[in-house]
Amino acid sequence: MKYQLLLLWTLAAFWSGVNMQATGEIEVQNFAEYIQLSCKEKNISGNSYKSTKSLKLYYRDDNSGEYQCENVEGKEGEKIFVKLRTCDNCVELDTPSIVGLAVGDVVATIVVGVAVYLIATQARTSQVKPAKKKSDREKLVRNEVQNDDNYQKLIHRGRSEYDEINKK
Repeated sequence: MKYQLLLLWTLAAFWSGVNMQATGEIEVQNFAEYIQLSCKEKNISGNSYKSTKSLKLYYRDDNSGEYQCENVEGKEGEKIFVKLRTCDNCVELDTPSIVGLAVGDVVATIVVGVAVYLIATQARTSQVKPAKKKSDREKLVRNEVQNDDNYQKLIHRGRSEYDEINKK
């Protein structure tokens, strides 16, 4: 049952496509600079264009709009909406351009990597250490006074008033 329904649906879609093409009155032809619209045995008009046998629409935004076929008596026929978008600041990317961009990106990455490597591996210049002098080995401030009132000498293995932390 599923396959019969699928076959019926496919044939219906095909048949409707054939019928739409058979009754189509508007013909569209693409050219390099413009598109040409024409109707079979009728005139075409729309978007401030007079009724003529065929219209040349150059690729400009102001040519976008609805166009329709008209009989000689002025009766409306089939309609088509044309949307033309121009790209003013576009760059065409062909194969050589893409390859050039990719190679340039790889070369720039390698150059930056080599520059970082060379800077990181440079021999570092260390600070010049002064030669050791006799004054470096001597004490800078000598304790010339034997009895210094500011400091109390430590008593080796003896009890003092500060030996116990919490006297009560």
